[in-house]
Amino acid sequence: MLEHMLPLPLLQFQSFLTWDSLKMNMDMEVSTSFHDFLYRMRHPASLDLVRSIKSFIVSFSFHQPKPENDGKRVQDFFVSMEAAIRDHSLWTTASEEDIDCAMQGLEKYIMTKLFSRTFSASAEDAKIDNEISSKICLLQTFLKPEHLDIPPILQNEALWLLAEKELLKINAFKAPHEKLLSIMNCCRIINNLLLNAAMSEYVPAGADGFLPVLIYVTIKASPPWQILQSCILTSNSSSCTQGKQNSSPKLNIISQILCQLRHL
Repeated sequence: MLEHMLPLPLLQFQSFLTWDSLKMNMDMEVSTSFHDFLYRMRHPASLDLVRSIKSFIVSFSFHQPKPENDGKRVQDFFVSMEAAIRDHSLWTTASEEDIDCAMQGLEKYIMTKLFSRTFSASAEDAKIDNEISSKICLLQTFLKPEHLDIPPILQNEALWLLAEKELLKINAFKAPHEKLLSIMNCCRIINNLLLNAAMSEYVPAGADGFLPVLIYVTIKASPPWQILQSCILTSNSSSCTQGKQNSSPKLNIISQILCQLRHL
């Protein structure tokens, strides 16, 4: 109840503190899972796993790049490695969370090694990317929050800029999981903004407020579109191969935004 009594500037300050703490925990989680994976891979007992990983990476040099085939080969390898890790002596007492961390570490290692191949753009991809970027540049010259019916209470340039910066961090990472975290971090900042507005105006926060702000932030940030789409598709494929439902409708929303921008 105390939160309802706080003025909006203080709520915004709280949101920055909350966001910084959340982001720090997420960054530490990613770093810890990767370093734990590397630590276990240095154990003599993991020699069979190391050989399988190195053999898989080398095998890519024997084939011409084909995005569809490459994606399937990577996902099939992750499935086989997850089974191998579950049965391995180093993970005998591992929890599901430990297995997930190991797979995230494996994904980061594999995708870092294969980044130049798996995320390289074909001539067709580059053409599409340039077309979308040109359309975005035109939109940026005149687009205002009012054009998307974004109410004044949600027009917070400081938080929007923070969300844009998180979205653009997608360029700094090579692992799909980390790139997706950049997208989710952007969405969490927007959620924070909506919650602040809801507490100050006593109105519920929902998709009607979230979607226009996300569209506006995405257009202003203008991230690399093909990489953004590839990350979302990789996330969906990874979720399916692990027998899990993709728990993020926000990623589907961004995918739909990209599709609409492509066909403007």
